[in-house]
Amino acid sequence: MSEPTHPSLQDLLDAFERLAERVAAAPNSRLDPFVSGSLRRACEELRRFIPGLDVPPDADAAQFLARAAYAALEDGDSREALARALRGLSFAPHHPGLFFVAASACFEYGAVEDAIRLLRHTLWIHPGHVAARRDLEALSAYMRERWSKPGDFSAEQEAAMREAGVFDSELTFNFDAEPMADPQADDGVRDEASFDDDEERAA
Repeated sequence: MSEPTHPSLQDLLDAFERLAERVAAAPNSRLDPFVSGSLRRACEELRRFIPGLDVPPDADAAQFLARAAYAALEDGDSREALARALRGLSFAPHHPGLFFVAASACFEYGAVEDAIRLLRHTLWIHPGHVAARRDLEALSAYMRERWSKPGDFSAEQEAAMREAGVFDSELTFNFDAEPMADPQADDGVRDEASFDDDEERAA
């Protein structure tokens, strides 16, 4: 029996670019299910590649697009924020800031399972990402609370959330396990110094 084939890193870069174009051309009302499924697959496949081992094709372009994505999110344009984040990932596929802003954009779309999945991936790349840990803990607590109320989710939504790991014990992080930056400095939208610090440690 032949082994399953996996996309190359270049295939994933190309996929992010195509997804960015698809998001940019789509209406802003809801997240395209195709984009959602493709992001899930991309996160799974990217775990085959070690962050920092391969030099990003264009780290400067990725950083510029990360800033542009944050600006779009601040302006309330989740579609543009996600499109810019995905375009940035085509230049640096292990960039934690881009995954974090993509997660934030997905949350604004109402795609909570996708937001949680992308936050988990952000922390896989950069376990010390303060904002991602904070948001993941808050979203997980919110979803667990809703989960305790019967009838809140369809069978399809329940399956999607289980797949995203909403109810996994892995979502509980030990915040005392390692020294981290002051969370107060990361309240709301991250300030420029905090953002730059995360970028310097990005793959």
